[in-house]
Amino acid sequence: MFDLENLFKRFSFEKNDKNFRIYNLIILIVGLSLYLLNNHFLHEINWFFMFYFNDFLAIVVLLSFLNIVYPYKLTNVWLIIIVTILASFVWEYVALFIKAGAILDFIDVICYFGSMVIYLIILYFLEGKINTSI
Repeated sequence: MFDLENLFKRFSFEKNDKNFRIYNLIILIVGLSLYLLNNHFLHEINWFFMFYFNDFLAIVVLLSFLNIVYPYKLTNVWLIIIVTILASFVWEYVALFIKAGAILDFIDVICYFGSMVIYLIILYFLEGKINTSI
């Protein structure tokens, strides 16, 4: 059968602590605030803010939300890459079949991965290390 305990050891999951959740709550609030700011003001500045800035915030918001609600820290680089790939697939491909007018835009996918890198940099400053165990 599937050995869940071994999987947790393999990806070195740590229990999510209160301070880590608070940091992620702050990241989430900042990300959502930037989203609202962009929708009301920044989108008029140039094409990047109009078309791509919200995509650049998406993974940071998603991962910070997951680290608030999930009982284990989602800090493993490989799992974060998997989450980013799955989110990119759903938001760019599956959305084509669900949302009228949706288009596949590879620059959005690049923005998602840029957002992932920003979150990994934030994690490095919060944790003092990057978890790359497999």
